[in-house]
Amino acid sequence: MDAAHLHLMVNHVPVLGTIIVALLLGWGLIKGSRELMRTAFGAAVIVALLSYPVFLTGGRAEDRVGDMPWATERLIENHEEQAEIALVVMLATGVLAGAALWFSRRGRPVPKIAAGGVVAALAVSAGLFGWAALSGGVIRHDEIRSAAMAAAAAGEQGTARPGRGGDD
Repeated sequence: MDAAHLHLMVNHVPVLGTIIVALLLGWGLIKGSRELMRTAFGAAVIVALLSYPVFLTGGRAEDRVGDMPWATERLIENHEEQAEIALVVMLATGVLAGAALWFSRRGRPVPKIAAGGVVAALAVSAGLFGWAALSGGVIRHDEIRSAAMAAAAAGEQGTARPGRGGDD
């Protein structure tokens, strides 16, 4: 297994994790279950913490695939920028969830406004991670590229990436 394989395996954690945790927290809010909400807060913190290593594996994956004939710098940079935005928002979501977990300790009620805020932040994070995942997919999968992305990538194929040594 190399860096690209590792990145492809672990990148599903934040994408799916945010959706699952948002659903769990939403269910806890609907049911009024303190235990479910606190479990979801803890899970949100874990997903936030696991999102950083996913981001780190992306740089190693870029090093691994950057010289491939199908790799275009514009698509890779776009994916990296979108992933960075998603990571920052998810880390902030993790801090918010951690604060909600802290304030609801020792039998205290879960602040409903905090739970609602974490659900909203998880929804935004899930959308951003989905956006980043799509931009990662178009790096290698022509079948999911829009016509505009395909045209832009085709225009770049004559542009050398550092370390690639010329036209493809």
